[in-house]
This record gives sequence, C-alpha cells and structure tokens, in this order.
Amino acid sequence: MRILLFALMWLGIPTSVWAEVELTRLTWAGIKLVHEDSTVFIDAVGRDLWGGNPPGGDLIPLEASTGRRYALVTHVHNDHFDVDSLRVVLGERGYVICHEDDATYVASRGLRVIPAKYWTPIRRGGFLFTAVPAVDGMGDTQVSWVITVDELRLFHGGDTLWHGGLDLVGAQFGPFDLAFLPVNGARVLRDPMPETPASLTPVQAIDAALMLRAETLIPIHYGLDNPPYYREVADAIPSLLDGARRRGVSVNVLDPGDSLRR
Repeated sequence: MRILLFALMWLGIPTSVWAEVELTRLTWAGIKLVHEDSTVFIDAVGRDLWGGNPPGGDLIPLEASTGRRYALVTHVHNDHFDVDSLRVVLGERGYVICHEDDATYVASRGLRVIPAKYWTPIRRGGFLFTAVPAVDGMGDTQVSWVITVDELRLFHGGDTLWHGGLDLVGAQFGPFDLAFLPVNGARVLRDPMPETPASLTPVQAIDAALMLRAETLIPIHYGLDNPPYYREVADAIPSLLDGARRRGVSVNVLDPGDSLRR
C-alpha cells in the first residue's frame, strides 16, 4: 500500500481518495477499525471475564461514534463474543457478522446478524469481509477474517490452531499489510492437561505470518495464565520477537488501547 501511495504522490495524483483507517487493539483478541463513517469490532470484549485480571492489565471499553457499526466474530466463546457489550455498542442498527453455523445462536441473544459463508465476501460500510477456514481448539465452528478497505488488507486469526489452510489463504488473498495472530499456545480445560496447544504458539504464528505473506505481525490473545485450567507458553512475546528477528518477520506489539493509522 505504501509503495502505491508513494507512486501516486510522485505522479502528482491526489491520495486523499484513500481515507486513513484507525486501528486500535482492544482487550485480549479484540481489534477496532474506524474508517470514515464505519466502526468494525473484531472479537471485541468490553467487560471483565477474568476475575478482575484482564489480560494485558487493561480492560478497554467498547465505544463507537460512527453511524455504521459492525462486529465480526471468529467464534462464539465468551472471550471472543461479548453479548452484553455488543448489544450496547451496536445499538439498534449495528450488525454482528459471523459464520452461518453460529447465526441462529447469535440472533437468539438479541443481536442483528449477517450470516457469512466460507470464501464468500460481504461488503458493508466501505469494508469487504471474507470468512476463511480456521480450526478451533475445542472443536467448535471458527473462522478467520480477511478484511479489505481501499488498498489495505488485514487478517484476523481469532485463536485458531495451526492448519495448512493458512497457505491457501495467503496464496488467495495475500500479501497482507497486517496479520493479527494469536501467540500464546494455550492449553485448556483438560484433565490431564494436554501438551498440544489449542492456539498458535509464537513459532507457529511466525510461520503463519510467512504463509500469509504479511508485512507485519501484530500479536493478540496472550497474557493469561491460570493453571490448572488455562496455561499459555512461557515468555510468549519475548519468544515471538526472538524468532521473528531470526526469520526476518516484522512484529509490532500493541498494548491494549494502542492505536495506529494506515
């Protein structure tokens, strides 16, 4: 995208036709995008689900001032789908966009729903949303999201496990400007606790970023360790940064509440 903008500026062609997108990291796996009159929340959680100890130390409230509002949901576990907060921030006109298998459940919670099929783009509010396959650590329906706005292309991986379809997504939709990927390699809710992670580890997130042909990896879904019920890999971010340096992958660590513009 930057190369295209520089080329247009060199040619004397105005670049204001592409409005900036403001991206804010929310709590846990949540991301907020604002573009012109649209706000998009992805896996946004606005209330404390962790007994007064939200991951990252800050619980970021869900707020929107735009007329059009949408919430993308990768899956309906309560750390990615916060019904009460979405009811408030979406109001009577906003929509949840989720996989068609989850649409009836989401609607039953009093939210307006746009069902999505795999690989089928949905255009709303200046954005193009495409649900692509993901693999859930609990065996439930899950998608990842490909999001395009103007020339900016984003990937949000929810809390997916490693799977070979990442290569297909990269070939079909890449390169991506930013890839929001889980990095904590969580092991969850088993007795005995398994050694196999239920979400991407730091090493796997780096591999995923390379497969997606992502310019920059932004880590999400880390900072919670609650044994014996939930264990994440030790030193997730230092491990990610060390591996990324060795393999030439750009990483931008955003704390909850941090924003950037693209």
